[in-house]
Amino acid sequence: MRDDIFDEYLSSILNDKPAEKNPEDGSALMTEEPEKQSEADSAEDIADFAEKTIRLSDSETKKLAGSLPSEPKPTKFIHRKIIRKANYSAYGGIVMATLVLCSSIVISLFIIVVGRDFLGIDTNNNVTTLYVPTGSTLADISHLLADSGIIEYPEVFEKFARLRIGSDGVIYPGDISVMPSMSYDDIIEMLTVSREAHATVTVTIIEGMTIDEAAKVLEDNGVCSASDFIFEFNNDIFGFDFETYVSSSSLKFYKYEGYLFPDTYEFYVGDSVYNIVKRIKERTAEILNESVIRRCGELGYTLDQVVTMASLLQLESGRLEDMEEIAGVFYNRLKNPAEYPKLQSDTTYRYIENVIKANTSIDYQEMYDAYDTYVCNGLPVGAICNPGADAIHAALYPNENSYYYFCSDAETGEFYYAETYDEHLANVELAGLSV
Repeated sequence: MRDDIFDEYLSSILNDKPAEKNPEDGSALMTEEPEKQSEADSAEDIADFAEKTIRLSDSETKKLAGSLPSEPKPTKFIHRKIIRKANYSAYGGIVMATLVLCSSIVISLFIIVVGRDFLGIDTNNNVTTLYVPTGSTLADISHLLADSGIIEYPEVFEKFARLRIGSDGVIYPGDISVMPSMSYDDIIEMLTVSREAHATVTVTIIEGMTIDEAAKVLEDNGVCSASDFIFEFNNDIFGFDFETYVSSSSLKFYKYEGYLFPDTYEFYVGDSVYNIVKRIKERTAEILNESVIRRCGELGYTLDQVVTMASLLQLESGRLEDMEEIAGVFYNRLKNPAEYPKLQSDTTYRYIENVIKANTSIDYQEMYDAYDTYVCNGLPVGAICNPGADAIHAALYPNENSYYYFCSDAETGEFYYAETYDEHLANVELAGLSV
């Protein structure tokens, strides 16, 4: 509609003659051919047309502009990556070859390690006597050997024994003496031979005994030589946790004094020294376990220091309540070294005289002083006996008190405690002692 009006308007200007309307529909009609205009009139009409055209409303202009076609959008070119297909067959071959190589190495190492245990290569010759109970299965015996440190692979031993003995093979109960250096075949051969049981003996190590005294008890009961036992006990390491906490001071007379736990043991008569020492240290390891080692750290002392403290308490009294109170006195002194540098326990004299001097032919004053609590500061260099469970408990859980002195009545066994030296002198007189 808008275009028809515009055309009519343009025609009227150019022809300078109003257009007639059709009476029927109102449309413009041309009745005559327009006369030709001069150039000047045409120019004027065109100018007038331009001016009128410019005056069109903004809305019409916007509508007109909106109807125009928009500019074409630029064409986007999509760049696609060229994906090259990997040569998975080559990679798979490399991975497979690597796996085969690694598997071969692992299998070879396993064969070497198990083979050494199978043949007993590079192992020790320490003799261990084991008792095989009646009715033991091959699985039972395999684990018995493994627990005793004779073999490392009980499952392998069991399978080999089944092949070696067969379904009709007989395993005899009783005692066998074996070594880690023996092959599986030698051990199985020994198990299939009838044998007599070894004689056994029951030995009791009393609380407060020294290693020398315990060794003499073992020798008197026909278990082993005293000198062999002392050497083995202080020089061989069995891999127990407590052994790593034992100091190796050159001033110690026996390195493992204090670590022979007093108890009742059953040994084979004439058994190997190694087997006997291992048996005792296994029991000691049960007592000086992880919780005991942790408690030592809570107190601020090493296991070696606590065992040394326990050895003093063991010889000071045989009653737990007394040992706990005395432990409080000793720890009070250790915490106040400026005023009380010495523990002053008479018990250390006996160790110097009966153990150190009795086993040496030359004077070693520096070692004597390291054990003498009237000379050395704080604890002695090492334990002076082998303490029992009560003494160890008292050293770990002392009574908290404010005492720095104590003494006891030799006849009644009663203990007296004091905070000051003057109070101590009065207690000494009360106990019938002399300073």
